Amino acid sequence: MSDEPDYLRRLRENQERRDRPPPGATPRADTRSLTIQEREATKWARETAGTDLRAVKNLPGARYAVLLKVQSATGSTMISLEGLPTREALLERLKPGAGFGEEIVASYEVRGGRPVTASTDAEGQIKLTMGPARPGANPVSPEKMLRQATAEAAVRAKTRPRDTERSGRGRGGR
Repeated sequence: MSDEPDYLRRLRENQERRDRPPPGATPRADTRSLTIQEREATKWARETAGTDLRAVKNLPGARYAVLLKVQSATGSTMISLEGLPTREALLERLKPGAGFGEEIVASYEVRGGRPVTASTDAEGQIKLTMGPARPGANPVSPEKMLRQATAEAAVRAKTRPRDTERSGRGRGGR
């Protein structure tokens, strides 16, 4: 028997019960569990699709993401975001006929934070072209920003032109 008061034990048990998912519920990927780059990829997908995303699959830990237009059983089209682990998986996914009834709308490099444009050359090879990085996709830590600012200030101090007329200013008159 522990010497924990009864009211604290009941409070802890209620919190544990509340935190557990109900039986039969599937674990769902929450936006809080995504990294900054993965949240930026989701934001890019919403902007590119122009509508709400219906599904986000395999995005945590993915290197690339593709935006798919999927036909539902009722005939309506839905937009889905799917994460892919490697460049080779992206190339396989971009091949014609790789998806059954799915149309690839766009692709995105998650870690680089930039859209990817796919084109096919004369020999049938798929060529990927990386676009410009989106602002906010690769945030800089505050420590790194301070180090960069300090280094830039040191360079500016060394290269600042010296003005001889102002050098005696504030030191008293003649």
